[in-house]
Amino acid sequence: MDFSIAVDTAQIISSFAMVGSVIYLGIQLHQNRIMMKLDFGYKLNERLYRRYFESSHNENFAKFLSRNWREEDFENHEYWRMTLWIQTCLVDLFDSYDQFKNNMIDESHLNMRIHLIKSGIMETKMGIPTWNFWKQGRDKEFIEWFEIQVFGNLLNM
Repeated sequence: MDFSIAVDTAQIISSFAMVGSVIYLGIQLHQNRIMMKLDFGYKLNERLYRRYFESSHNENFAKFLSRNWREEDFENHEYWRMTLWIQTCLVDLFDSYDQFKNNMIDESHLNMRIHLIKSGIMETKMGIPTWNFWKQGRDKEFIEWFEIQVFGNLLNM
């Protein structure tokens, strides 16, 4: 009889230990998710700030960025450079939007990037053609969100 009491007691203790382990694991997963969110946000900001820093230290590129892209005429290689900059901004926005939709970053990361794109680069000669190329890889929800945010209405492809 004493042996069965010991077995029953051991089972009760192990059940409580199992519940405690599951609770501890849940806490660890929650903390890990918070750390991942912070890390994603940090990496997105670090990438953006590094790009700004490098652009500010490249005098030729800074001069290029400061030109009026909507009204000036450019050489072919400059239009290509413009396209690459727009693509860089779009890909950064895509990453931010996807991470925001997955609750991995807060909306401020997304707002910072959409503000940059709304500053006029999409209204240039290369803006809409670049968007039309890249939007083929995005879902309808993103396309509608982006076009309303940037252009104020949906575009016809």
